[in-house]
Amino acid sequence: MSFKLLWHSLILVGLAAIAMLVVVACSSDEKKGPIFLIEQDWDGQLVTTAVAKVLLEQEMGYEVAQKFAAADSAAMFAGLESGDFHFACCNWPSFSAGFLKEFVDTKGAVERLGTTGISGSNGWFIPRYVVEGDSERGIAPIAPGLTSYQEMNEYASIFATADTGDKGRLLDFTPAWDYRNQERLDALAVNYQVVFSGSETASLAELDASYKRGDPVLMAMWAPHWAHAKYDMVEIALPAFTDDCYPSGTNFACGWPADPVAKLVWPGFKDEFPKAYEFFGNFHITNDQQDTMVLAVTDGGKDYAAAAQEWVDANEDIWKSWIP
Repeated sequence: MSFKLLWHSLILVGLAAIAMLVVVACSSDEKKGPIFLIEQDWDGQLVTTAVAKVLLEQEMGYEVAQKFAAADSAAMFAGLESGDFHFACCNWPSFSAGFLKEFVDTKGAVERLGTTGISGSNGWFIPRYVVEGDSERGIAPIAPGLTSYQEMNEYASIFATADTGDKGRLLDFTPAWDYRNQERLDALAVNYQVVFSGSETASLAELDASYKRGDPVLMAMWAPHWAHAKYDMVEIALPAFTDDCYPSGTNFACGWPADPVAKLVWPGFKDEFPKAYEFFGNFHITNDQQDTMVLAVTDGGKDYAAAAQEWVDANEDIWKSWIP
């Protein structure tokens, strides 16, 4: 073989090798963002999303942005369908039964990605001093027999406000959440009216003010939630949830099922960000872990990002296995 032919052969082999490397590199090179995480209007969601953001950016090199959507709202599901939003960490089924049926079960336009790890519960709560009094604060019990929905009518006037007339008031968050508290009150023949505060922040601000004054207040609450650690609250007993109760059925004369808090993603996410999709599948936060971070915000004065960073720095043994 002549030197010229040998040189041409070597050039061709080199070009072929370069082309092969380019193909391999391109096939394994995942887009690095931006990944759009949903930011919602309650503390537990915000700290949990902040943990995901820290790990995606610092451990996996993604560009991450956050977009607001009111908790479990139509905007959230529409955004996950279109790809404007990519991931929601903390969907409570009892708050969004109608949207889940439409977007996940019927249309297949939003994907469930397993549970977050948080086991949620819902109920109606009053401060303990309303039932038992508080001798240290000089508060006498004003509803000593109030333990379940069956006694609520007897004490309706205690919880009545200018907005509700002769009906007691049940403080709720926002009609965007599929809580159906008014339907439950009506089905249980309880003479109370739902009044919406508009947000978690507004409801908790009213609870704090009422608690400091020793005033009666009845409100919808969920757990895990930092308020149960800060305020001594007792739950009003409701009939146990059964399969014919909403959201499984159409009966509202009952409480809620246990809520396995779930992760939701845009259906195209797996193809566009396969490693991040695997990370989200592995991502798992417990009630205690979330509460620790939320208390660092509400009682420790940290912002959500700082609370999440502190948790990440102290818990590599937990999150390391989440990284693909």
